[in-house]
Amino acid sequence: MLNNRLAAAKAVYNELAPAEADVDNAIVHAAKLAIAVVEGRRSAHLPLTAGQEGLAHVSRASLRLVEAREELCAAHAAFRATQVEIGLRAVSFGNLWECPPNTGELPSNVANVA
Repeated sequence: MLNNRLAAAKAVYNELAPAEADVDNAIVHAAKLAIAVVEGRRSAHLPLTAGQEGLAHVSRASLRLVEAREELCAAHAAFRATQVEIGLRAVSFGNLWECPPNTGELPSNVANVA
């Protein structure tokens, strides 16, 4: 029974950790894309309107990526609560970073930039 719970929790973690990393990477790439659009327009001496529509799409996509990141943080906290509920409080599944708090509050060392 315990082994089944551990295996299930490990399977969730094995998908959650890469999902969190992937969304962070997507945010970084979207930000770099926006920078490339602006810097490319400047260096080519193009009008301000050049690439504006595409930049607006990138901006909206970036917002959605940040929203997706927030949802993954909430999922992580919910899974951590489930881990405690199923008797696996003392089990650690990774060492990349601490779990987000499940209180909805940010730790004191994390700034809220919204």
